[in-house]
Amino acid sequence: MSTLPAKARQLYKRMSLREKLLALCFLVVLLLIWSNHWLGRVSEWNAQRRLTANQLATQQEWLDRSDFFAQGLATALERVDPSKTYAAAQLSGRVDSLVRQTGLSGQADIDPVRTREGEIFNDHNLRLRLSRISIAQLIKLNNLLKQETPYINIQSVRIQKDRRNPEQLDVRYEINSFDLKDPNL
Repeated sequence: MSTLPAKARQLYKRMSLREKLLALCFLVVLLLIWSNHWLGRVSEWNAQRRLTANQLATQQEWLDRSDFFAQGLATALERVDPSKTYAAAQLSGRVDSLVRQTGLSGQADIDPVRTREGEIFNDHNLRLRLSRISIAQLIKLNNLLKQETPYINIQSVRIQKDRRNPEQLDVRYEINSFDLKDPNL
């Protein structure tokens, strides 16, 4: 009974020189394909290893600075009264109240509040559009919003003059607020 290497040797001896060269080229191509695939997997593994090492280093930096962050959080929370922070519905209601105080409720359009949740606090954003208002009304509303700082912040204000009456303005506010998830912080 002949074994597989013996059969392969007999087949090789029966081949012509041209067949031997073709078989050798075939084996070399197979070896190159296999090694290319293997090297691709090794380089992918190495890239993942480097990415993981980078992420671990970043996480370690965060952990090393945890005392600094905790101290910064404590300092920030000393300046904030949790009972004065606004939830999403409260923010919308408070901005509506300020708009009514300035007599702009007929010219105001308040978009729904967009909320981004975090671990310590929720971040609320609101867009307020005012049409055809005077500069005096704008200043009055701006002063009322500034009185609510740090609980209500103006992120951006975009002012355009009204096309029909240049003495009146169209204003768009981006307003931001937050509420603490745990009022005992």
